[in-house]
Amino acid sequence: MEKGPHTRLRSSLVAPGILAAVTLCLFILAPGSMDVPPMDDTYIHLVYGESLFSGTPLCYGDAGPSSGFTSPLWLVPSSLASLGGSEAGPLILMAFSLVTACAVLFLLGPLTSALLLLAGPFLFHAASGMETALSCLLVVAVWRWVQGDRVPWKGSLILMAAFLTRPELSVLVLPMASAMERRTPRRLAVLVAPSVLMGILWILWNLHATGMPLPSTFYAKQPVSWFTAAGSGLPGLLKGLLITSPLVLFAAFLHIIDSLRKRGRRADRTAVALIPLLLFTVTLALQPNSYFQMRYYLPAITAFVMAAGSWLQCLGGRRRRLNALILGISMVPGTILFAGRRIEASADVMNIDVLPAVYLSGTAGGDETVAAADIGALGWMTDLGILDLDGLVTPERLPGPERAGWPWIEERADYLLAFPSQYADLVEQSGGSLVFMEGFGSPAGVICGEDSVALWRIE
Repeated sequence: MEKGPHTRLRSSLVAPGILAAVTLCLFILAPGSMDVPPMDDTYIHLVYGESLFSGTPLCYGDAGPSSGFTSPLWLVPSSLASLGGSEAGPLILMAFSLVTACAVLFLLGPLTSALLLLAGPFLFHAASGMETALSCLLVVAVWRWVQGDRVPWKGSLILMAAFLTRPELSVLVLPMASAMERRTPRRLAVLVAPSVLMGILWILWNLHATGMPLPSTFYAKQPVSWFTAAGSGLPGLLKGLLITSPLVLFAAFLHIIDSLRKRGRRADRTAVALIPLLLFTVTLALQPNSYFQMRYYLPAITAFVMAAGSWLQCLGGRRRRLNALILGISMVPGTILFAGRRIEASADVMNIDVLPAVYLSGTAGGDETVAAADIGALGWMTDLGILDLDGLVTPERLPGPERAGWPWIEERADYLLAFPSQYADLVEQSGGSLVFMEGFGSPAGVICGEDSVALWRIE
């Protein structure tokens, strides 16, 4: 018997309600109770978002124009959240992120949303304050567009939003173009024109800010080749996927193969198969390591979960329930693991990013400058000048033969806040000009990769 609209609505609200309740519980269990910080890069978006209301838009503090933000579209909620001030702003942006994640679950329907809810990385990033959930929402929108009315102007807006949220999502133009009923030059131009225009504007801004066409994040955080990455490259990714969703990938591939074999319009079948395959391929090519608990892989994981959910829907009632139960049970260990890591990540960001910023805000003068690797909390919580050791907002420090070294840093900064192991070369090059001030330790190096950070005064 077919369910009525009210029953379907209640069923669609179950997974978002569970996600909101679980997230609240994780916040209560995390150290610091409700004073839970977001992921570290969230602060960077808040600083850039706040700059949109200033006379120097897209400038990081007192620094010049820069391109250290990873998602232009996420600057919109970031700017609104920044109006809440230094304490409430991060919580507001985390709420934006959670609402977006709940919207993803609502649109997927009860069965598929239950699978995605059990995906550990999705739970981890649901309220991270970053653009991750928004990128998943736009993948869902593309999937529904491909299987829906396929109106070009609607698809063009979805594609543009996806591109401005995560540049690599631009590959979704291929399945979208494949699914169009009449691929005339005019209809294809309508589909891609807004994204091309936004891409040109973004490139022009990057050239103005750094002299390079891509955002500085691309050059500062270059991924390690998976041919040479021993533990953090492809082996780490496969391990994470096997822990998170060992059988979902298998079910998704069954759906992809089945889609290509089915009768019907070949373009429709190809488009459905291309979405998860393209997302996984492009993400693996750009981010072969497993940084940030597979944050960059989450759109691809979402596509695979949708494919697995579609495979389940094709089964009979009893077979569907049995296979759904088996898939759900197989994902429980990953859910538990990532829930624990989410709590650890809050403590990590609090100890490694937030507490040093609080310390410096009460110690350093407003006209002084700190050279640091993690600049997010420093930029959001202090009025200090920021010199970014990784080059996100300091182009002179971008990796390459022209990279500015210690003498350049010493001349411009009053403090050095860095991870002792990762930046041991700078400490060695200082030649004794560093005076140790304070050390900050973390119970788990989930986010930053190192469980301590040191603050030195540059003499």
